[in-house]
Amino acid sequence: MRIGSVIVIGAGAAGLAAAERLVSQGLQVTMLEASDRAGGRVRHLEGFADFAIELGAEEVHGLENCLLPLVKASGAELIRHESAHDYIRYDGKLVSLEQARAGEDLSEAFDFVANLSRFTGPAWTVEQCIVARHMPGHAWHYLDSRLGVEHGTTLDRLGMRGFAGYERNWQLREENYTVRQPYVRLLDPLLAKVRDRIHFGAIVARLEWSGPQAVVCLAGGEDLRADAVIYTGSVAVLRDAPPEFSPLLPAEKCEAIGNIGMDGGMKIVMRFRRRFWPEDMYFLHSDTFWPQFWNPGRGRGGQAHLLTAFVSGTRADFLRQLEVDLVEFALGELDRIFGERIASQNYEDAYLADWTREPFVRGLYSFPLAQTEPRHREALAASLGGKLFFAGEATDLEGHSGTVHGAIESGRRAANEVMACAR
Repeated sequence: MRIGSVIVIGAGAAGLAAAERLVSQGLQVTMLEASDRAGGRVRHLEGFADFAIELGAEEVHGLENCLLPLVKASGAELIRHESAHDYIRYDGKLVSLEQARAGEDLSEAFDFVANLSRFTGPAWTVEQCIVARHMPGHAWHYLDSRLGVEHGTTLDRLGMRGFAGYERNWQLREENYTVRQPYVRLLDPLLAKVRDRIHFGAIVARLEWSGPQAVVCLAGGEDLRADAVIYTGSVAVLRDAPPEFSPLLPAEKCEAIGNIGMDGGMKIVMRFRRRFWPEDMYFLHSDTFWPQFWNPGRGRGGQAHLLTAFVSGTRADFLRQLEVDLVEFALGELDRIFGERIASQNYEDAYLADWTREPFVRGLYSFPLAQTEPRHREALAASLGGKLFFAGEATDLEGHSGTVHGAIESGRRAANEVMACAR
């Protein structure tokens, strides 16, 4: 079948990468974005401080991936972060992670992380595994932050077997970078080639994929036709609020959607009158209910004193059920860590980014559940009828799920599949 026209649903990293590749091959491309902006889960806040604050994706995991050419093409600068600048609350005291790891508790946790990809045991969660290994309390707190929150969930939801396919750069924080400029700048080389093809506020209500052409029915009543469609919506949207597919998605794809995790979560960026944390601190692994804080200004050269609090999974759900003031709760956590109500007394302002409440995202990023198997991601990524193709970080098959570069690679993979059908 000759494919000359393609509709790409979603203008996040995957959609932009897919559209850019198709346009470069001379195909007619239309992009539909439900929100009013491109970038998907790459989003920043201007004006809150004297540098841009990332509300979504924030880190570049290693340099041996497709983001490096985009870094160079966009003229962006990377800031390397090493675990030497991480701290942990240990026995009621704030100590560097390097100091703490010398103790038996933390050395056991580090060994656990280093050997994740070698796990061959039963379909357990991380929590079940560390219980079976009688991990001490300090190890629990560190792993809760290092593994649970880092993967957008909690240890009782994160599956052990899923680590077997994860890339080394996702596991080792020593190879993580942030971007001095807004992260979305890395997508500019892609966006520049497809910007005029994006229709914003285009909510897809129905997708028909079995006829001579695919038909995309918008919520406003307009119908669009194309030879093929690439769908890049998140696995949480597919699970909780998908468009109507006609015919229905096959059973194996529905099974995949139900067996790949994607939880809710939120970031709170807080501004203070002065810094009360160690000058060299980037990351803080906490033993409080809010397990993770970091200094988003480190390496940026700004004068504002900021900390970002991050919580996800069942903990984020629990906080919503309590109906507490989330900023006050996070400040209380910091007061407990640093003492003397120092955070509350120096607090100026805060911004909350709750990705669970984003209607066209509905969560953070995908992660492996205990029952997740490689076949689930393969089924999620599989095309249907030579007309409907799937991309997005959850469909990544190379161990890069949950990352921006995984999303980009999936978009290019879907575009290649379309072009293969066009031949």
